[in-house]
Amino acid sequence: MALRSSHAVVLAAAVLSAAVLLRPLEAREPAIAAPGKFATVDLGKVFDRLNENADWEMRLTSLQQRIAQEFQTRQAALEARIKELESITGESESAKAREDLILMRLRFEEWGRLKQVELDREKSLRWQTLYRAVRDEAARLAEAEGYEVVLVNDSLGPLNVSREIEMSQEQQVKLQIEARRLLYAAKATDITEQLVVRMNNARAVRP
Repeated sequence: MALRSSHAVVLAAAVLSAAVLLRPLEAREPAIAAPGKFATVDLGKVFDRLNENADWEMRLTSLQQRIAQEFQTRQAALEARIKELESITGESESAKAREDLILMRLRFEEWGRLKQVELDREKSLRWQTLYRAVRDEAARLAEAEGYEVVLVNDSLGPLNVSREIEMSQEQQVKLQIEARRLLYAAKATDITEQLVVRMNNARAVRP
């Protein structure tokens, strides 16, 4: 009888020990977060339909036209100076005219480089400004609609190849695949239209 009681005590102690040992393991199990609400955006479509982007296009076109007009003026002046040089007969006058022509040509080339830098800077500023505007408005839309994440849907569109690029078509396709981050998103997640409308409306009332 005493032996049975002893066995019962040992068994109860073993069960209690197991419960105590297993409790920390259960507590250490990571909690599974509930899936968040997310949305997707067709970034290319957003850029294409933004009124602000159209404004930038007009601004850059105007700049390019001014550069082209000034280029023609400077080029005509350079060509006129070359013709003048051909008509000069005196040795000293001819040498001076050649020096002036060389200096004029160097200034023309330097002007061209500076204008290229200016145009490139404006184009860069365009995309920086548009991207920041899209990012900030997407954040405001997400907060208003309760989205935790807004993704760029880069799964859209075909994988293109070009024979004009000095790269194998296989490598072109592989690079495009590696650059993409999204494989699929349901149409119900797309908020492109909402984002475009909000941004264009905000642009319309901006002073």
